[in-house]
Amino acid sequence: MLHKQRYGVELRADQHSITWDGRTIELARAEFVGYTVVQSRMRGPLNISVHTSTDYHFEIGFFPVNKAPAIAFEETGLRAGKPPEDWQFLVDLSKAYVEPRLARQFLEAIQAGQTVNVADVRLNREGFAGGGVSRSWDAVAGVTFEKGNYFIHEKGGKRAILRVPQQNQNVMLLPGLFDALKR
Repeated sequence: MLHKQRYGVELRADQHSITWDGRTIELARAEFVGYTVVQSRMRGPLNISVHTSTDYHFEIGFFPVNKAPAIAFEETGLRAGKPPEDWQFLVDLSKAYVEPRLARQFLEAIQAGQTVNVADVRLNREGFAGGGVSRSWDAVAGVTFEKGNYFIHEKGGKRAILRVPQQNQNVMLLPGLFDALKR
């Protein structure tokens, strides 16, 4: 369990819910989760690199994003490879309690003949579509992650056919869903 004051605001999190800034999201009901790690170089005079800053973002909530209840937690600073403990705790909760449930729900819906939207990629029994690209499952090689993006690869292709930014809600579910659905 995590319970502390951050910047004068209560942060409480356990396997049931997350409370931040007076808002509580039950993990068993959340419709999306997202977390990112973004590094940026701060430049000084003469365009010389001064230091690297890392931004850690975590969010959880309901659709539609920006209209329904959600919690967004952010930590910015100079961190060399070690994420803040609070952020890591929230990500670990998500991986243990939210992501497996969402993946099961998406797979059950697809198997029932529905189309689901995961990170702005539409998935159904026949294949996927997103970003102007669509393929059947037997044409898909898989999903990889590199430099803040998830890349969807076609069998036999040398380049990715679709890039999905890590900022998209539920994007971390794509590799597992694609592995479960591709033929």
